[in-house]
Amino acid sequence: MRRGLLAVLALLPVLGCAMAPPAPQGPAADHARLAIAADRAIGQMIDHLAARERVEVEQAASLRFAAAASVTRALPAPATPVVGAVLDPGMDLVVIAAQRLAVLAGGAGAGGDAEAAAALARFEAALGGLRAVPGRWPSEAARRRGLDGFRALAAPVPAGADAATLAAARQGAIMAGVALLQAVVGDDARSGLRGVLAARHEAWREAQRGLLATGQRMDPAQRLALWNRVQAALAADGFDLPAAEVVRLLGALPPAHAAAGAGDPAGVAALQAALARFQSVLAQAR
Repeated sequence: MRRGLLAVLALLPVLGCAMAPPAPQGPAADHARLAIAADRAIGQMIDHLAARERVEVEQAASLRFAAAASVTRALPAPATPVVGAVLDPGMDLVVIAAQRLAVLAGGAGAGGDAEAAAALARFEAALGGLRAVPGRWPSEAARRRGLDGFRALAAPVPAGADAATLAAARQGAIMAGVALLQAVVGDDARSGLRGVLAARHEAWREAQRGLLATGQRMDPAQRLALWNRVQAALAADGFDLPAAEVVRLLGALPPAHAAAGAGDPAGVAALQAALARFQSVLAQAR
């Protein structure tokens, strides 16, 4: 999913000296580091889901051919990479917002305007790409709300703003933007990427059942071996839990943004706990 991670942006001021400025400390700095880690972890989970989607689509086509000797001329368009292309710049904007708060909390002036503008342009283009993939994607009204949120989040930091005032002023923006990212992944198991993956998974299982039903093409040992492979695959990795965990982790970002602006370590720690949970799921999924 990710290209180069925006771990270091041009947000620190140019101080005109050879020695680098000290790294920002405190809840806002912790929040920025956690936002970067969340971005990376979400990208890894999307990569996992993309690989799983590709395998299920290809295996379903192969199994249908084995069962009925019919060739699928066009496989369904992959959905996970399209969603990843939306999450990628969306999370870049979340990271930029977090780093701006960290810099302001350290008493310096925040920048990142060019990076934010570039991420916003990529987000707008990627959001339009969802139309090429059939699915229950967010409505136009939801897209507009989320896009407006990201536009506000990407705007340059007003002169004289501090971390507290900026976080308060843009809390609604990050809530709207993140809500759109959650809807793209799927607010429930039937919408967004989760709904598409559910359909892919059911088609895969149906192809397995179809092949098992063609007894004349397999002897009992082959049928049992296929059955065991299918059950092992189903038990090894649920398709919806990883995607649902992406939605859950995204939901922890807006409260952490508010906590960072308020200098609230406990609020930022809640994001750390959510990230730890997500990383444990990611380790099992991989």
